[in-house]
Amino acid sequence: MHEDCCQGERHALKKILMPIVGIVLALLGVYLISLTRNSLKNYDYIGKSPEFKNIITVDGTGKVTAKSDIAIINAGVLTEKVTVAAAQKENTEKMNAIVKSLKDDFKIDGNDIKTSQYNIYPRYDWTNGSQRIIGYSVSQSVEIRVRDFDKIGNILAKAAELGTNTLNGPTFTIDDPEVYKAQAREKAIAQAKEKAKVLADQVGIKLGNIINFSENFGYPIANTYSNDMAFGLGGGTEKSLPAPDIQAGSEEINVTINISYEIR
Repeated sequence: MHEDCCQGERHALKKILMPIVGIVLALLGVYLISLTRNSLKNYDYIGKSPEFKNIITVDGTGKVTAKSDIAIINAGVLTEKVTVAAAQKENTEKMNAIVKSLKDDFKIDGNDIKTSQYNIYPRYDWTNGSQRIIGYSVSQSVEIRVRDFDKIGNILAKAAELGTNTLNGPTFTIDDPEVYKAQAREKAIAQAKEKAKVLADQVGIKLGNIINFSENFGYPIANTYSNDMAFGLGGGTEKSLPAPDIQAGSEEINVTINISYEIR
């Protein structure tokens, strides 16, 4: 009797669960179909990316030559004394005199004068395998941006007269290359488009939309004036030093572009 009762309950439970299981399976089926469809759509979308299309890629180069409009000079003073204080005092006096002359005599704007390095380090004497400090060195350099090239030679000579004993430059460059970069890019694009048109006519294809574009910009290589210290960096021991003749030259700005077209 009890067994018959349990069988009846199981049968009733089965009748209740069967529709629920059917609904769950149906919903699962709908979900799987939807998931498969979305995956196919995604694959279809990816398959339409440029790398799966018939494409043609051409390049073009644009070049613009422009005159340098900035000269960068690094002038420094290296001072060696027995004590740090003595080395700092002399070094500071010389460097301050150089900066003052740049502003007063050559009308260099303060924004165009920047301290590029300042170092203090000991000097050692090595005797019998041991070392001892015999003094200190203080070095300081300033970066000078000169916009009036007629002043460059006199600035170099004056800096040497006032105590400069380390000097690099002038290095010539362009202050704002973006203007010339835009001009070079325009030339590069025009060349690439003309090349694509000629190539399409030659092989008998039709060009579609541009589907990819890349650019490579070559920054102007700075021209550095090289001197052999012929005019002398006398550290203040010589007066009225001759000014070297400086030639600025010009810079070349190059832009290379790549354009990819879809082939119809």
